[in-house]
Amino acid sequence: MNMERILKYIIWIGLIAIPFTPLIIDGSYFFPFIVPKTLIFKIIIEVMLLAFLGLAVIKKEYRPKINLVLIISFLYIIVVSISSFLADSFYFSFWSNNERSEGIILLLHLFAYLFILSGFLRQLKDWLFLFETSFFSSLLVSLIGLGQYLGYNWIVASSGGSRITATIGNAGYVAGYLVFNIFFGILLIFLRKNKYLNYYYIIGIFLQIFIVFNTLTRGGIISLAFSLMVFIGYLVFFRYRSNKLIRNSGIIVLLLAIIFTGFVFLNKKSDWVYNNNALRRLTNISISDTTAENRLVTWKGAYNGFKEKPLLGYGYENFYQVFDKNFNPVIYRKAGSVVWFDRAHNMIFDRLITGGLIGLLLYLSLLLLPLILLWKYFHKNKTSSGYFIPVIFTLIIMAYFIQNMFIFEALVTYIPLFIVLAFMSQFCLSYFDDFSKSKKPYLIYLTLGIILFLPIIFSFNIIPASANREFIKTLIEAKQGDYKIAYSQFINVLDRETSNNQEYRQHFGEFVTGLVGNPQITDEGWLNQAAIKVEQEFDKQIEEKPLNTRNYLMFMRFLNKTYQFNVERLNKALELGYKALELSPTRPQIYYEIAYTQIYLGKYYQSLGQTEKTIQLFNRSVGNMQKAIDLQDKVIESYTNMAMVLFTVGRGEEVQSYLDKMDEMGIDYRRVEALERMANSAIRSENYEFTLKFYEELTILVPNNPEYWISLALSYANLGEKEKAIEIAGKVKEFGGNYAEQSELFIQDILDGKYD
Repeated sequence: MNMERILKYIIWIGLIAIPFTPLIIDGSYFFPFIVPKTLIFKIIIEVMLLAFLGLAVIKKEYRPKINLVLIISFLYIIVVSISSFLADSFYFSFWSNNERSEGIILLLHLFAYLFILSGFLRQLKDWLFLFETSFFSSLLVSLIGLGQYLGYNWIVASSGGSRITATIGNAGYVAGYLVFNIFFGILLIFLRKNKYLNYYYIIGIFLQIFIVFNTLTRGGIISLAFSLMVFIGYLVFFRYRSNKLIRNSGIIVLLLAIIFTGFVFLNKKSDWVYNNNALRRLTNISISDTTAENRLVTWKGAYNGFKEKPLLGYGYENFYQVFDKNFNPVIYRKAGSVVWFDRAHNMIFDRLITGGLIGLLLYLSLLLLPLILLWKYFHKNKTSSGYFIPVIFTLIIMAYFIQNMFIFEALVTYIPLFIVLAFMSQFCLSYFDDFSKSKKPYLIYLTLGIILFLPIIFSFNIIPASANREFIKTLIEAKQGDYKIAYSQFINVLDRETSNNQEYRQHFGEFVTGLVGNPQITDEGWLNQAAIKVEQEFDKQIEEKPLNTRNYLMFMRFLNKTYQFNVERLNKALELGYKALELSPTRPQIYYEIAYTQIYLGKYYQSLGQTEKTIQLFNRSVGNMQKAIDLQDKVIESYTNMAMVLFTVGRGEEVQSYLDKMDEMGIDYRRVEALERMANSAIRSENYEFTLKFYEELTILVPNNPEYWISLALSYANLGEKEKAIEIAGKVKEFGGNYAEQSELFIQDILDGKYD
């Protein structure tokens, strides 16, 4: 077998393997749906690129033309690289993180993929084979999704609850990925023209349409439904306009689709609509919907950020800077609200932030100019198939555009997109033909590739992957094993100094924080040293990404939890808090943390007898909690935090006004968690009027919890209401066992005058 054939085999194996990467899941990785897919994709591309360069050296016909698609994509990478270099940290713009696994490094690999596809696939049959491979892979993904829909989760359970996530892990990505492949299937039906294969394509298409609807992704469903209706219109009014049966059938289908859509929206409150997850989500589209409102305020913040850096933007992976600076408190509705966005969830705004107006125009050009040239080619070269191919690819780009107005890309959607772009590049103009046909550049690239191949494989893939896998083992050890072993494993992962240390340090800090106050940890000296190590790592965290508000807040929380080892940590926490406010002045969480720091510092000065300093800090703490309420006055956590602070600083008499305000605003604080938090603070401050109030509410909510009744009895006793305390103690006795014995002792203590 000669070298040419070997290299072609290597490339074909890679081209076939890449469409199957969406099927890859590996639980031994941190972010198992994302990291292993990206890892395999990058390694395949690196091997393929080396083989392709070798093929281009020995065979002139495989030297790709420098077409418009390659030029625009290259310019786009140059622009976002310059933007990233001028931004917070080019290092992280280049490497990204585990959760996204994107960055400039992925763009470079996608460009290499485009380069190989454009140069290697020359005949329509080769392209059809690639579309066939992608369609088959998507069919397997859909079958796994169907298993999730039917409740057969033995292969992989859905990570999105009732929403199908298949092997991709995110319902939105599943929808976007399948939309591409549905149109690949339609393309194959018309171009393969094989009756038996058509049955396979049609079944596969309908299965994938079903899965898209059950991802419950509104953007994906709308983009698919609209594109399919346009396609049916094309068949009815253009391609088969002279065929009465097809034309009339198509018109009926369109009319039924329109009537059904209108009927669904008119009956959106009906049980048959409400009980169908997909129909319910579609009919609930509203700007007042939580998701929609979050999107709108995020886009507004992105637009404000764009106005500050309109030409080049903020660079790759730096959307957090804009989001933090323009954070709208309306996003924060409760403790579990998602308040950290690293994407705008909109293709236009994402591009404006990462590459500015120049980057956006280049990206839109990458999508639209090849499409225009495709249409121009088929218009100039009339064919018997009419405009079928440009119509299909127009619908693909249109569906992609609509879908990505509400979400952002991932590798699983980039792969089919770049297949589409590479196919359309065959119909684009080419430039620098003399250069592209020359052997010398490819010989230079091949030489460099051979020299750099192993270093790139190890630095780009093996080392980060090894650290990632070790990190998962560390997390397991931290939850189930010896804490000292887990600590050593954390250090081992961090010492590898990969780009993902930002994520690993966060978990390291949470791990050590969780050990503080643990009665099982008796080695205080070791714990102090562990806290010092975390502090050092968080110092690096800030140094690496000094504009990341989240880093400051995480560091503050750690310092507030571990100041018992060094009270100076509280002063450091305050400094971090003020810096965080400069970066994100409208985040209530920052005011919370500053208030906690001031409480702890106030208690410290109180222990030293410095009353004036204590009062000053306590008052500032209350003031910061009030600022959090002023920013977002509809969040129960802000009020409960304020109540806890007021009890702590000895201003419990002011709590009732905040409870009244919640009642006026319709904020229901009569919830177990909120009542428990306030009750515990009231107990510590010996404010028994409020412990009585809170535990009365808790016994109504959870009457079968004896601890609430005990606390209620104690509240009455401490308030001097002996008869009521004895009455409640009688209820505790009804729980039997030790509670009966404790009740008798408690009643005797009351009678003996211990609560006088």
